Amino acid sequence: MKKLKISKFIAVISAVGIIAASSVIGANAAVVDNSLSVSSDFKNTDILVISNTNSGLPSKYSSVDLGYVTNIKNQGSNDCWAYAGVATFESKLLRDGFNVGNMSATWANVWATTKLNGKGWQRDFNSEGYNYIIPGYLTSWYGGILESDIDPVDLKGDIYGDMAPANLARYGTTSIRYLSKSNPNEIKQAIMDNGGVYTGYAQTVNCMNNNLSYFMPEDYSGSYVGHAVEIVGWDDNYSRMQFGTTNKFRPKNNGAWLVRNSWGNYNSLGGYFWISYEDKYIFDSRYNPSFTIEEFMEITDDVKLKQNEIYGATYEFQYVVRDKITYINKFDFSDNYNIIDKVVFETQSVGADYEIYYIPVENEVPDNDENNWIKLDSGKVEFSGYICADFEDFSAPVGDGAIAVKIDTTDLNEGKDYTTDPSYVINSIGVGEWLRTSSGVYTFINDSKHGDCFIKYDKKMRELLDWYKYAFEDDLGGTFVIKAVTRENIEDDFMLGDVNLDGTITIDDVTLAQKYIANMVDLSKQAQKNADVDKNSKIDINDVTTIQKYIAGIYEW
Repeated sequence: MKKLKISKFIAVISAVGIIAASSVIGANAAVVDNSLSVSSDFKNTDILVISNTNSGLPSKYSSVDLGYVTNIKNQGSNDCWAYAGVATFESKLLRDGFNVGNMSATWANVWATTKLNGKGWQRDFNSEGYNYIIPGYLTSWYGGILESDIDPVDLKGDIYGDMAPANLARYGTTSIRYLSKSNPNEIKQAIMDNGGVYTGYAQTVNCMNNNLSYFMPEDYSGSYVGHAVEIVGWDDNYSRMQFGTTNKFRPKNNGAWLVRNSWGNYNSLGGYFWISYEDKYIFDSRYNPSFTIEEFMEITDDVKLKQNEIYGATYEFQYVVRDKITYINKFDFSDNYNIIDKVVFETQSVGADYEIYYIPVENEVPDNDENNWIKLDSGKVEFSGYICADFEDFSAPVGDGAIAVKIDTTDLNEGKDYTTDPSYVINSIGVGEWLRTSSGVYTFINDSKHGDCFIKYDKKMRELLDWYKYAFEDDLGGTFVIKAVTRENIEDDFMLGDVNLDGTITIDDVTLAQKYIANMVDLSKQAQKNADVDKNSKIDINDVTTIQKYIAGIYEW
C-alpha cells in the first residue's frame, strides 16, 4: 500500500479575526445607549415559551437572562476567536454552577503564537487566528486561566507561545462536541445544556442593520472578513423585517440567534446582536469547527494530563481505508501519576464503535500481541469532537505504557463502497499535523517526536512518523490526539498477598486467588489489589506462585 487514495495537500480552515469595533462598524454605528441591555428584550417569564414544533425546545431562550455570561469584553487585537472561546468556557462553568470570574483571552492569544523553536501556530500576537485553536487550548489544559490569577501581558516586547504558563488553569476541558448548520435543534440544545456555543461567520458592514441585526444572503459576493462569536440564545419569532432595509438583505423567514460579541458596549443591546438563522455562513463548514463544551473537570495537585501534543486536533487522520484501526500513544507512567482516570480522544467517525486499551511497552515499543492488552472501556462515538471515556480507575505499571483507541466502523459501512457512497464513514482520529495554505504558507507546524505514536491495522503495528515517511515522504508527520487523565498514586493501607482480607497471609489466600483466576469466585477491589503482588494490573498464576514462595519464606516483597 505505497500510495493511498486519500491524501492531504493543503489546509482548508478559514481565518477569523477582526481588530476592533471602530474599524468594523464604521460610520453607520448606532449611538450607544448604556441604559439598555439585551435583557430589555427578554423577560424571565417568557424565555422558556415552547414553540409549536415537535422538538420540545423553547421558541425563545437566553443564557444572558439566566446569568450564564460574564460582562462584555472589547478585543484589542485580531483575537475574536480567543474572546469567543473563553466566553464559551465561562458560560459552561456558570451553567454548571461554578462562580467564575473573567477568563484571560489575552493569554489564549499568547499561547497560540509561534514558539521559540518555530513550531506551533504560525502567527504573531496581532494576527488573525483559526477556529481549531481554542479546542486545542482548552483540551490541553492551558485554558481556564482567570484574569485574577495572572499578570497582564507585556505587549512591548517579543511574544512567543512558550510564555504561556502551563500550570495556572483551574479547569480542564475533557469533552467538546462539534456542531453543524444542518442540525439547528442540536445547537439550541447545546446552548441550553452548556450555556453557549462557539462559531464563526463572515462579517461586513454591508449586512449589518443599525448594529443590532445581521444577515448575509446566499448570493452575497462582496468582501468580508471572518469573525468568531459566542451564541447564547435564540428567538424563533424574531422578525425578518429587523434585518436590512430592502428585501435583498432580509431573510425569507423569522428567527435569529442571539450573539455575544467582543466589541465592547457599542450598541443599544449592550454589545449583543442578532444574526438570522438563514445567514450564509453562520455555523457553516467554512468556519469549522463550531462547538460546545460538554464536560470539564477541576484541576487539582493530584491530577495530571498526559499528552504528546498540546495543540489538539489540527487535522483528521483519515488516510487509511480500513474498518478497524487502532491508534496508540505511548506515555511515561514513572512519575507516580499512573492511576488512569479518563481517556480523551478526538474523532469524527460518528456512530463507530470504540475500545480503549492499556498496552504494555517493551524496548520502547507497544506489545503487538493483543492477548496482552488490558481493556479499559468501550462505547460508541456519539458525536464528532473530543470524546471523554470515563471508566473505573486503572493502575498502570510504573514505567512506559501505551493507551490505544481502537475504532471500528464495520457496522456503519456494511455494503458501502467508500469511492461512490457519500454515507461511507471514514475511520479517523484527530491528529496534530502541519497545516499549509494553497499558496504554500504554513499556518501550523507540529512538534512530533519519534516513538510517541503508533498505528495498527492488518495485524501490523507501525511507528507513526515512519508511516508518514513511507506513505507521503512527509518528514513532519503528526501526533495522535489521545490524552490520559491521570491521578497521583497515593498508596493505601493494604497487605500484598492477603487475598481474603483477614490480616494474615496463608494457604487460604493462595486457594482464593486460584478460584478467582478460574472464575469460581469474585473478589473485592481491595482483595484484587492485594492479590496482584507483582503489580502488573493482572491476577494470574505468577501472583499465586509468588504468594506461595512468600509463605515458604523463599521470597520477600
